[in-house]
Amino acid sequence: MSLGLSVREFVAPLEPSGSLDARRALSAEEDPMALGARLHARVQKRLAQEDGTVRAEVAVQAALDHVGFQVLVRGRVDVLVGSSPPVVEEIKTSFRPDAILRELDEGHPFALQARMYAWILWRDGGECPRCRIRIISLQDEGETLVELPFDPRAFSDWVEERLRDLHGAWDRAQARRAERRELAGSLAFPFPDPRPGQARLVELVASALASGRRLLLQAPTGLGKTAAVLFPALARALADDLRVFYCTPRNSQHEVAEDCVRRIRAQGHPVRSVTIKAKEKVCPQAEVDCRPEVCPRADLYFDRLKASGAVEALMAGGCADAAAVKAAADEHLLCPFELSLDAARHADVIIGDYNYAFAPNATLVRFFGTPEESARNIVLVDEAHNLPSRAADWFSPALELPWLEELRKRRAAPRDRALRSRLTAQIKRCAALLQALEGAHRVVELDTQPFLGEEFRIARLLAETAARGVELRPAHPLVELQRGWGAFCAVLRILAAPHIVTWIPPGRLQITCADASAHLGERMAGLHSAVLFSATLKPFLYHRRLAGLAGAEVLEAEVPSPFPPSNRKILVVPQISTLYRLRDREMPRIAHFLGRVLPLRPGNYFVFFPSFDMLERTLPHLDLPGFQVLAQPRKAGAARILELVRALREGNRTVVLAVQGGSLSEGIDLPGEALIGCVVAGPPLPPFDLERDRIRAYFQAAYGCGQAYAYTYPAAAKAVQAAGRVIRTPGDRGLLVFLDGRFLEAEYAACFPEGWFRESPSELVSGAILGDIAAFWSVRS
Repeated sequence: MSLGLSVREFVAPLEPSGSLDARRALSAEEDPMALGARLHARVQKRLAQEDGTVRAEVAVQAALDHVGFQVLVRGRVDVLVGSSPPVVEEIKTSFRPDAILRELDEGHPFALQARMYAWILWRDGGECPRCRIRIISLQDEGETLVELPFDPRAFSDWVEERLRDLHGAWDRAQARRAERRELAGSLAFPFPDPRPGQARLVELVASALASGRRLLLQAPTGLGKTAAVLFPALARALADDLRVFYCTPRNSQHEVAEDCVRRIRAQGHPVRSVTIKAKEKVCPQAEVDCRPEVCPRADLYFDRLKASGAVEALMAGGCADAAAVKAAADEHLLCPFELSLDAARHADVIIGDYNYAFAPNATLVRFFGTPEESARNIVLVDEAHNLPSRAADWFSPALELPWLEELRKRRAAPRDRALRSRLTAQIKRCAALLQALEGAHRVVELDTQPFLGEEFRIARLLAETAARGVELRPAHPLVELQRGWGAFCAVLRILAAPHIVTWIPPGRLQITCADASAHLGERMAGLHSAVLFSATLKPFLYHRRLAGLAGAEVLEAEVPSPFPPSNRKILVVPQISTLYRLRDREMPRIAHFLGRVLPLRPGNYFVFFPSFDMLERTLPHLDLPGFQVLAQPRKAGAARILELVRALREGNRTVVLAVQGGSLSEGIDLPGEALIGCVVAGPPLPPFDLERDRIRAYFQAAYGCGQAYAYTYPAAAKAVQAAGRVIRTPGDRGLLVFLDGRFLEAEYAACFPEGWFRESPSELVSGAILGDIAAFWSVRS
């Protein structure tokens, strides 16, 4: 049995104690990697010039044994002075060196790390080195040398104790691995009678996971994709000691995966899942503030976690959904977000948002932070057609003059007059950079250095302020300035061909990312395997490219609907147009069409529009006697969305007007009479603005498909996804109507699921619309 660890990993405590790290709330208090690395290298070079015996980055390793259990420990000594005795020196840079000095006791990880390097050298060479830490301020580059007492024989006892602890943890992990392998052999599909097509899905997923290929999988809504994808992934994870990470674009889609885990457990298989929701959504405080002196749930969190047995209780329950995590956190006064993360370490299935697996600033480091941890993940991406646009948003920050002005007005909040003055001056410098760009809506060429310079000044001001003991809550204007400006500069550092920088009057500097496939490709490459599935993943080449899988081994498959084609009536109505220039004329015609078609079979219908503007302007023209007509409002909260869904489930003559790509167009299950028809009023094309035109130009240059990639395919996916709300079970019958002749064009038709037409989408055009629809419904009666 052997284990490979870095020196930093070897000395880190197996179980943390005390409070949650308050410094997480202020990223500037952490050592900025780029700044620290540059200063680190510069100091190493200077020390080598001052003393010819100095060597930097000296590689060391030690093979340690404990009753047949071996640990290979590797690392690099920052500075080794080759005098007699030799001197081991570790360099640490920080905006808050005083905080490190206060906390630097014998058990501090920095001190243990330096002593471990010294111990390895003593073990190999016999001579006892001196040991010290050089702490350097990133504010003024001031240096403090701290001599560390080092007794190699006493430290040998510490190393032996750490080996015993690691051996015990390894044995427990091995026992859990054996349990999981045994469980894998007995796992059974969670439904006694799989739907037609589910067996094919299971086979495809199992084959892709066995071969290590990525899988792009299109299957219709209502088929039961979640169970058919999650079951073989879980079986593989249990057998090979992996974990399943089930990613969704919306929290509302967690329930389907949770239900699947519960069904598997109901068969007697003790699998475990944990659902992770955003800290902002689960924090019980009015404001997310993780400082132990402010949040009682952060204070001594780890000590209370260990004493509470909350993780063990959640794992015994099996499916730790958000409600279960909240209940356990409330009972023991624990942070619900941190509790979900700690419980997830012991779970077979982790359910959460895309962000936690892929976003640059939200990735869960404990599961994806190292190549070894990342390679243990089977990632399942639900509604995967959303992933490329979500990823592009992560790299599309903006800076706005109104935002800076609002922060300036709030600068009076600090009681410290000197801080108010410095904060005002800082905001004015930031605003001046934006004001220099004022003018027409246009593409701009930025000199990035002034923006990065202000980022450094903001970070230094923040660190100095924190070091003086000033209370810096997350909503403090200085903290907000650092967070927003830092996010913008993070993308500035990596500007490349997919990024477009524009000035948008009256005061917005915008970075727009056209294509985040390079970032997604890096993340995808490190995983054990990935399954991207949706009802709308065609054309496969488009989705493969934008999901970062262009150079990977990818299996692509479409499973057609197993439901009888006679149960659906699909029509394209080219006589009605939703072209922007014709909408004033066409909106009354759309209302008239609905008034003629929907009464042919009274029931519940969705009508999806390209935008709220078109929805709101069509609504006054509607005349549907006997129907309850409801409309999705702009910025509708989760409660209002649930009310609209409930109206369909409980009503029998309800028409809901909604927008394509919104909360009602995906992840909504309305089987049977809850929904009998859907009218899609035109493709929801993105706005024809400067940014989108540059996106089109980028895709044209990169892939030769500018118009399709920038406009057609994203719009078609939303239209088809909206139509997928209809026909969820084998017994459902439903009407799908697409208003607009553009749906007959080849690029739109390429996005339609298999089986919607035989050879040409023109087969979906009717010469007698009302008669054909009436005939379709008459079969049911």
